Amino acid sequence: MTASEVEKTKAQGGSPQEKVAASTSPQAKGDSGASPVRAVVSDKHKEAMSLFVAGKRDLLVKDIDSAVSSLAQACELLSAEFGETAYECADAYYYYGKALLEMARAESGVFGNALDGVPDGEDTDNSQIEDPEKMTEEERETVEKEVGEALDENFKALEEKQESRDRRKKSTTEDETEEDDEEAEDSDKPAEDSEKPAAEKAEEKAESEKPAAEAMESEPSKDEAKEDTESVGNEAKEGEDKKEQEAEDEEDPSNLQLAWEMLELAKVSYKHKLESLTDADEKKSVEMKVCETLLTLGEVSLENETYEQAVVDITECLNKRKELHAADSRRIAETQYQLGVALGHFEKFDEAVKALEDAIACLKKRMENLKNKSESVDETKANDAFYSREAEITELESLIPEIEEKIQDTKDMKKQSADNKAEESGFKQNGESSGAKPISTISVKRKAEGSDSTSPKKAHVENGTDKK
Repeated sequence: MTASEVEKTKAQGGSPQEKVAASTSPQAKGDSGASPVRAVVSDKHKEAMSLFVAGKRDLLVKDIDSAVSSLAQACELLSAEFGETAYECADAYYYYGKALLEMARAESGVFGNALDGVPDGEDTDNSQIEDPEKMTEEERETVEKEVGEALDENFKALEEKQESRDRRKKSTTEDETEEDDEEAEDSDKPAEDSEKPAAEKAEEKAESEKPAAEAMESEPSKDEAKEDTESVGNEAKEGEDKKEQEAEDEEDPSNLQLAWEMLELAKVSYKHKLESLTDADEKKSVEMKVCETLLTLGEVSLENETYEQAVVDITECLNKRKELHAADSRRIAETQYQLGVALGHFEKFDEAVKALEDAIACLKKRMENLKNKSESVDETKANDAFYSREAEITELESLIPEIEEKIQDTKDMKKQSADNKAEESGFKQNGESSGAKPISTISVKRKAEGSDSTSPKKAHVENGTDKK
């Protein structure tokens, strides 16, 4: 816009909206098609940012369904406006991936709690499971009555089925009788037929009856044919439904798979932005976002039990954070803890213990610096009006015992893994030398106390909360 046009706009006065409209008018731009397109894009961007803010708020208050819905729409609008790998979409991708991860954890928790109360193995000492020896006489009579009624209903159904078969058999017999009567009438034919020798007549009759009998044997009754057709139709329908369900499952990825894809898109978008940045502060801010994305990718891999990939992503995050933050940063301690968890599940027990011990050492160093008032700045606490050094020291002191407990769990996992391998090795040796053992002599492996068989427990040493 030229200087004369600016002066003209100022002279016009009016509201800011009117000034923007004047500056984007076809006369000001010299392009009649630019204004409407920009207005539409601006509206979409505004709607996307509104959905993005709402999704972040819902995620913060644990309204996961609403968060997923809002952030999905925000990602769709932003990617349509700026492109799939644009930096403007990266934050929306990241929070959408986090929301999907939380939804997957919630679903996993629901499925895991479905069998709560059911005894494991031979443990039947549970009030929710009925013990026949502890039933009262009245309860026994009730059960016997219900079982008897069920047997009677089943017997009646079998009787009806048998009667239906008898009716079909009877109708078949009546048809044969009618054919015999027709043959008897045919026997009263003119004399030329009666003059034939008896042996020849018997032979002709046998030949005429043979095709009819073969046809009756080969052709089922109408009811049987109908039942066979219905059975084949039902089986075909079930097969089609199963194929359609499998196709839908292939087309619709799981929440964990979709979360991984969104976080990968966010990582790519952040890294593309890094290539074009020259300012050190802006570059550090984007690199911190890359680290957050890598750590969340590691959490997704842990939930998905792809532990090797989790170790790769979290290790990359730790290396970057050591370059970006001071040695006493809680972000480094958080990453070391997560790496210890991933290594433990990947059966790298010694490395896992070392990573967890490094996390404790990092937190103890920060506690010492807090007491000396020489700690590094924690970005997450910068705008917290209620922050105090004393409160953070208390918080860190409560986190260290939790990490020490995790170290003990990891050592127990190592011992259990060694016992299992020794047992398997002994079983193979005995099996090779003396043949297979009887079933009664084979010991049953038990799950070690304290071992994690479901999703790994996550202790956020960054903010002091313990999430499951």
